[in-house]
Amino acid sequence: MLRASDICERLRVAPASAYRYIDDLSTRGLIEMAGRGSYVLGPSIVELDRHIRRTDPLIGAATPVMEKLAKETGGVILLCRIHGLKVLCVHQITGPMGPPHVSYERGRAMPLYRGATSKALLAHLPLATIEKMVRQDPQGLKQAKLPTDPKALFAYLQAQRANKVFTSVAEIDEDAMGWAAPILLARKLVGSLSIVLARKHGESRAADSRMADQVLRAALRIEGRIVS
Repeated sequence: MLRASDICERLRVAPASAYRYIDDLSTRGLIEMAGRGSYVLGPSIVELDRHIRRTDPLIGAATPVMEKLAKETGGVILLCRIHGLKVLCVHQITGPMGPPHVSYERGRAMPLYRGATSKALLAHLPLATIEKMVRQDPQGLKQAKLPTDPKALFAYLQAQRANKVFTSVAEIDEDAMGWAAPILLARKLVGSLSIVLARKHGESRAADSRMADQVLRAALRIEGRIVS
């Protein structure tokens, strides 16, 4: 919920301009008034969200594969994309063996440096994005114990690509284990696919090997469905 004054401040525009934007967005149903002088997202956003889910080629290619993977593994299956310098979950299917809470919920932007889901994306970023990341978030890289020199970071991430499947334990949610693989189209990164299990279901060596194999195979199937 934002007030008109908040909009002025965030957009750095004059009040007259802010009210003009508010009027235009309200007319189209993208925002609506929710109390005196306050605004929230409007019903047109819900329509747009449904349209995205029905027409996005990545979601369309991934959904049947994700549904099958959730049945086979019992885990929470995540389809994620890069959003700026964050990771955004664009689709999620929940299985019975997932943790009680998964922070990577649909529509929530998450950090790029922690968790298997993020690492699978981070390792495949192009040099231009890495240079931008170093300029904008050197402190975040330091905290993640990653190089803050662009060329050194790029070289490190290139080496990480040898790990076709990325894993994590309790890096985002305490009771979660994750396995993730990148989704590539003509060597270009388009997203990542993840399996998240409650730790009690995933801590054995056999489970670790099985989840890694299944998420990789599923990611490859999605790539094939996009191409076809």
